[in-house]
Amino acid sequence: MLKHVDIYITHTIKGFVADNARYAYALIYNGVPRYGYGEIDRRIIQNSIVLLSMKEALGRMRCPCEITVYMNSQYIANSFRNGSTKIWKQNGYEKAGGGKITDADRWEALLKKCGEHVVEAVYCAHHGMTKILNTGISRKGNFEGLELKQGGIQ
Repeated sequence: MLKHVDIYITHTIKGFVADNARYAYALIYNGVPRYGYGEIDRRIIQNSIVLLSMKEALGRMRCPCEITVYMNSQYIANSFRNGSTKIWKQNGYEKAGGGKITDADRWEALLKKCGEHVVEAVYCAHHGMTKILNTGISRKGNFEGLELKQGGIQ
């Protein structure tokens, strides 16, 4: 039986694009959180930062797991749920009308990591870790003293 891990992702991009951004994620196994944090100092779109943080979080897994990823990107969550990711991979990350999909290199790297696990992506505008992760982002990656308690900071 695979271990189950929940991954929660949050970032600072409001809208579609930002000239710089920060992100944080939490990996939770057996109620114990492990945090990650990063900064992007260039123009980046919301979906790109979610792909980047998701790949980084999956890279911390030491063995195959059953993983649920909670994110605020409806596009990415739907792409996993409706099977688009499998079609893109089969087609070499080409669009039906020709040309590469947006972030083809990030998708390819992420899906390679996903192949090691059973991954479900879930869309939610805000999740149980949003407050903790936003506080960690405002502290530039310092999550010390933030306790995991049913959906918020205690």
